[in-house]
Amino acid sequence: MSCIRCGDVTEESAYLCEVCAETCFQDPIFFFSPNLIGDSLVERLRKQASALIRLGPISGGDVERIEGQSFIDTVRSFNPNRASQEEAADFFRIANFIMGQYGIPIYSDDPELMLAEDASKVISTIAQKIDALAKTYPSVGMSDVFLRMGMVYWGSSRSVLLRSGPVGWCRDKRRYTLSKALEYLRKIPKTDELHSLASKMSGFILLDAGAYAEAEHKLSNARKSFPEDLLLVRALAKTHFFLGNIDEAINLLDQAISVETRPEFWLERGEYLRKSGRHDEAIASYQQTIAIDSNQIRAYKALIYLLRNLGRDEDAVRFEADMKLALEPGAAAKLEELMQAEKLMATEGAATIRARHEPLMKPSKPKIQREAIKDLLKAAKEAVNQGDFDSAIEILKLHMTEKGGLDLASLILLARAYLYNGQFELASKSVDGLLRKEKNSAAGWYWKAKIAYAQGRWGAAIQHLNKATNILPTFVDAWVERGLIFLANEKFKDADESFEVALDIDMNDARAWIGRAKSMSKLNRWGAAIQCLDRFLELMPDSREGWLLKAELLLEKNKYQEAEKAFSRYLEMEPSDPKALCQRAIALHSMGLNDDAVKGFKSCLEIDPNNEQAVNWLKTLRGGGAPG
Repeated sequence: MSCIRCGDVTEESAYLCEVCAETCFQDPIFFFSPNLIGDSLVERLRKQASALIRLGPISGGDVERIEGQSFIDTVRSFNPNRASQEEAADFFRIANFIMGQYGIPIYSDDPELMLAEDASKVISTIAQKIDALAKTYPSVGMSDVFLRMGMVYWGSSRSVLLRSGPVGWCRDKRRYTLSKALEYLRKIPKTDELHSLASKMSGFILLDAGAYAEAEHKLSNARKSFPEDLLLVRALAKTHFFLGNIDEAINLLDQAISVETRPEFWLERGEYLRKSGRHDEAIASYQQTIAIDSNQIRAYKALIYLLRNLGRDEDAVRFEADMKLALEPGAAAKLEELMQAEKLMATEGAATIRARHEPLMKPSKPKIQREAIKDLLKAAKEAVNQGDFDSAIEILKLHMTEKGGLDLASLILLARAYLYNGQFELASKSVDGLLRKEKNSAAGWYWKAKIAYAQGRWGAAIQHLNKATNILPTFVDAWVERGLIFLANEKFKDADESFEVALDIDMNDARAWIGRAKSMSKLNRWGAAIQCLDRFLELMPDSREGWLLKAELLLEKNKYQEAEKAFSRYLEMEPSDPKALCQRAIALHSMGLNDDAVKGFKSCLEIDPNNEQAVNWLKTLRGGGAPG
């Protein structure tokens, strides 16, 4: 891939080469990326709202508006290299005031700040000046400024720039910005009344950096000052979870839930319980999450996956239907409206019957019973799931005739049946009909993308998926599908970003984990790929694809013992794969187990006598030399 700034070839499919990334990092506008268009409110007020009151006899009005000096000019005019200690102290006070004006808080649990372009320039320039002053006058400073600087560097660690450069460079700069944030927070003395806030923020930053032991220490100390802070308790539970203290993590979440019931607390509790093997309690926690917030898609996904693993398929199907309802924007409100309309119609019908026992005119055709329609839909879904697409299409056509049309869910089902049956044009017409009824249907755009990709139009598929995720940013399946399409078309960086977003939404999506493992391996980040595969295999322990991919990656990186174990696990499920038998034998030979290796190559040749690799290795082991 070429650098979008200079056109040079980049490493690991990055958008920027390392030279351009480093240059941008020195530019304030990139160091702390803006996310609001136009001037900030502060800048507009300083330009328009300053007033001069005229005293004495004058012609005209008593008040005249004048333009105030811009903060950026004030900050840029200060030279830290020539400043005296007194001037440095004055600048700290000015910087504290300006950062407060632009909305940089003394403390926050989340560094996502909403800044306009001028605010980003001012804050970034202040950060550079404060850095210089802190080196020249280490004894001068303000705790308020140090806290705000911690927020600035913590926020910059999540900037767009640090996701656009080469992977190694981004990792180093993220480590640098997080270290700078912690460095400023350490400057606040223990005797200062703001030290407890610094300790708390340090804990969150360390958790963000993956330093779980240090984060646990900081957060435990901060909890003494903030015993009722539920977000702190939740973060502390996370540190214990990642450190392997699952029971302590669950206990902390129970304490938080006893104070306030929040869906995210119940969801994480379910995750921890599932990890510890307490499945019934995990199911109850996921259900409680959904009861509090019916739009918690991650809870639906985790619950459905767990139910299927436990063999409770009927319950899983029921929750899948609920999840589809939650995925459709406004579906719950529409359903409620329909139910109210049905109640009203039923009431009016009963009143009419009481008024006259016999209708004046018989209906031209019998009324279709709701139960019959439900039976048709159920039969159509079962036919699709069983691969009998022709029957599903016929059933849905009958349903359409009886009902005088199809609802959105039925149109999607019809499109799926046509798609899987290879009737792409008819599938496309069904989805187009759906989108005419509901142009903001995320599910509609998702299936339109699936159809486009089946027709070989992967660029159009990506555009449709972008529309789906714009309508519903938490649509995990759309993000995963986007990643898989990029992966298939060798856009590995884009694929990895899509899988990363999917996992931010739902960390239990198995397809996203294995997709990310594949993209990582293509980006030569095999260590990260193995970690993703380990997580995938926790979710799908019987996946042939997962074990084989892990084994091949480990063998490629000369991790022979681990590769042999992975091949053995795969061959338990797929014992007649000659290629895997041969590769396992190579791993055994590399471990010095030549007799076992010979047996492995022989087993391979029994299944595939023409396997040249196995033939060459057997010749080598029997007669010496290197395999051809």
